[in-house]
Amino acid sequence: MSELSLESVIREKLTGDAQKNALDLVDFLKANKVGFCPYDQSGEGWVVDGVADDSTGFLMVNGVDEIPGPWTLWFSTCDFGDAGTINDDLKETVWANISPCGKCHDGWEECVNSGGGGDNKVFGKSFGLLCHSPLMFTNPDEKTLKGIKELLLICKDNQK
Repeated sequence: MSELSLESVIREKLTGDAQKNALDLVDFLKANKVGFCPYDQSGEGWVVDGVADDSTGFLMVNGVDEIPGPWTLWFSTCDFGDAGTINDDLKETVWANISPCGKCHDGWEECVNSGGGGDNKVFGKSFGLLCHSPLMFTNPDEKTLKGIKELLLICKDNQK
């Protein structure tokens, strides 16, 4: 199988605003030197900023199994920084997309084995039963996409 580009998969599988916003995110990743690479040869998943074991997140195009589609971006790990330095709009966007355990797969072994389901603070607000990937953005609109971009830049800056 030839390697598929993320852009070609987005153009093939998504339409309308979903396609526009997903391509906008890819352009943003490239412009800001946030790396992404295919997770496997399925053409559905990309690891964002690193490799599978050292990544900020995972982008899925067209969903699989019980994961809603057509596209979803998870944040696996990220230093979310001090709540005092984050604007209220970004906090609200992030809090609205917190991913409790079971949102993606009820009782998924990965959550259990990686300590998912734990309690944590995100931008100063406490959440219980967080998934091992604490944030899940599905089909983000333009406003949410703006917040995702801000969050990616925070994560990138905090990795330095």
